[in-house]
Amino acid sequence: MYRAPCSPVGCSVVSLEPTKTRSVCDVALELGLRGEATMAVTAENTALAHGSGDVDVLSTPALLQLMQQATMSAIAGHLAEGVITAGLRVNVDHLHGSPIGATLHAVATLVRIEGRRLVFEVEATSEDVIVGLGRIVRVRIDREQFLSRL
Repeated sequence: MYRAPCSPVGCSVVSLEPTKTRSVCDVALELGLRGEATMAVTAENTALAHGSGDVDVLSTPALLQLMQQATMSAIAGHLAEGVITAGLRVNVDHLHGSPIGATLHAVATLVRIEGRRLVFEVEATSEDVIVGLGRIVRVRIDREQFLSRL
């Protein structure tokens, strides 16, 4: 498999065969893309259920899952065929507890494109309270190449 740069910012072209190439750079991506996701707090996604705490409030892993879903929603339909994203870095503050029965809403906004890296600002709220806030970085990768390395 051959990799060559396709732009000065480090995207690459993946050559699966001599006559077939695919770019992991996606022209449909643009700053400001926004995605949303919603989650209800249930007994199954609490800190107690996940083993990440001793009380029945939304677990931090569940909050991160909700925020990751919002990032995926932001780029849905904007990736080239055969290109996927994978989580690379998470920097999120879990600022407020959410009891069973609360509904959370997460918003992710694409704020920077650094070659294959996509940087999102994320925020989760419950009613008017900010529950979580931070940044998530995802990286664009070729699906076939990724799966072949597992």
